[in-house]
Amino acid sequence: MQKYTAKELLKNDSLFQPLNRFTYKGKTNAFWLKTRFKSTQQISVVIDFRHLTFADLYLIADTPGAVLMHRSAGALRAIEQITKGDSRYHFSFKADKNVSYILLIKSEHIKSYSPIFDFYLSERYQFLEKKFERELNELWPQGASALLFIYIFLRWVSTRYRPFIWLMLFVGAFNLYGIGLNRYMIDWFFASAPWMGLLIVQCCLYLGLFGLYMLLLDSWNIKERDVKLYRWGKTLIYGLPLMAAIIFLINYYFTNYQLTAKISTNFLLVLFVYSVVLLVKIWKKLDKHERLLAYGLICFLMTNLMSTAGIYGWGEDYYIVLPSISKAVSVCIAFLFLMGLNGRLKKFEDDHTHFLKELTLLQQHQNELLEQNVKERTKELSQRNAHIETLINELNHRVKNNLQVLYGLNSLRLAAKDNMDADGILKDNISRIKAMMLVNDNLQLGEGNQPLALKPFIENIIKHSAQVFDAENRVAFKVSINDGLQLDSSRGLPLGLIVTELIVNSYKHAFKNCVHPQITLKIELKENAWLMYYNDNGSGMPENVISSFGTDLIRDLTRQMQGELELTNVNGIFYTFIFSDNRLGIS
Repeated sequence: MQKYTAKELLKNDSLFQPLNRFTYKGKTNAFWLKTRFKSTQQISVVIDFRHLTFADLYLIADTPGAVLMHRSAGALRAIEQITKGDSRYHFSFKADKNVSYILLIKSEHIKSYSPIFDFYLSERYQFLEKKFERELNELWPQGASALLFIYIFLRWVSTRYRPFIWLMLFVGAFNLYGIGLNRYMIDWFFASAPWMGLLIVQCCLYLGLFGLYMLLLDSWNIKERDVKLYRWGKTLIYGLPLMAAIIFLINYYFTNYQLTAKISTNFLLVLFVYSVVLLVKIWKKLDKHERLLAYGLICFLMTNLMSTAGIYGWGEDYYIVLPSISKAVSVCIAFLFLMGLNGRLKKFEDDHTHFLKELTLLQQHQNELLEQNVKERTKELSQRNAHIETLINELNHRVKNNLQVLYGLNSLRLAAKDNMDADGILKDNISRIKAMMLVNDNLQLGEGNQPLALKPFIENIIKHSAQVFDAENRVAFKVSINDGLQLDSSRGLPLGLIVTELIVNSYKHAFKNCVHPQITLKIELKENAWLMYYNDNGSGMPENVISSFGTDLIRDLTRQMQGELELTNVNGIFYTFIFSDNRLGIS
């Protein structure tokens, strides 16, 4: 009831009744408690409590003219509204020796739990000693949990194994949940808006549950082992954010923390049933490392049942011990989970090492087989190459012998003929055959396509042609070819035939009335092309002669080598051959 003031209640004892006979109608009403105390010495006095959202202390000495003292505290009071020297959960003042004091405490609780009047009066030193011991007991599991979180984070960084993320979420969220229940979260982060810190505590609980069940679904591979269980699990996991939002809104608008505690408890029971079914269904499918996760889940479920029973049995009083229990148990559970994940990773690494060894042995065996096949194939190819080389050499000898036979037969026929036309034809054929023989002599197919030395090759053609057509050596030759030029062997025959045909034509048609006959032959390289110049100082080509077998053969061979031919018929005949992109392979 809010119709009395503190001064009225201090003077009127008749409005009060003994606490053991006191009954209340509303859990969120404001209650007044009144008592007296007297100290035999001058001391600093502390009155501490654990649950109240708002508390006011009125203190007055039972002496004439005493001044009424008022102090404010409470879990949900902003730090600015708490009296200096007090905290959220205690009042402090100095008591004189042998003076009787009247204490009046206004107790107001808005969480809808049954009111608990747990005020303790003690000397300040004793209070601080108990507070230090209590905080030490609260903080050691919190520190252990923080170190465990850091270790899990480092394991995730080194392995990138996804279940470590869910384990980090579980450990970190439950650590924050314990910090929130111990009121540290409010003091550290929400001193001016403590109600907001209290609302976030429940969100931490559901965040930790989200991490827990994602860890189980992921590390146990439930999707492949039981699709139905996986779907139910995903549904419950998606329900966790929804439940967190519902609880947040109820506490924000109605401050009915008892109702939200019951909702949370019932939802946790649903998770408990699902967890039991999950364990029963897949227990036989789990290996020894995965069963460590199962032991951690069983430990969590037992803690969950104990917490549910504690909340229903003791109400808000159970929240005094719940933070220490939740943090200590979460650390133990996290250790079991961590051992399971590390064991599974070790198994993966061992399997990976084993597979690598098997793969290495297989690869070595394949390499041995490959080497054996290569040796056998190399031996076979060597035998084939030797056989092919023998055949090529035999073919080369036969071609050479056949050319020699043709050359000899034509030479014999040349000596036996008196007909000038037949004589000319035979000489032409002899020159052409000789050019072929020169090319054949320079080609060593069995040793690869060796290049021809260009200058000796042309000089041999000129020398043989002079022997056939110019026994008296009347014709002078002027040859300009660099000694270092080489000719691709595949181009030797067409070039030899062109040069032979040019010389034969000059001998046969150019020098009938020439006093000092001369033939000039020049081959040179210019950038990406090579040029061949041929001219004689004879009578030139008659105007009525359009073509002949010799000139047609020269043009055909030039086209065959993708070259160009220019012919000038002034003061003798002048041929210019242009082969771009070094088509003859001259270097």
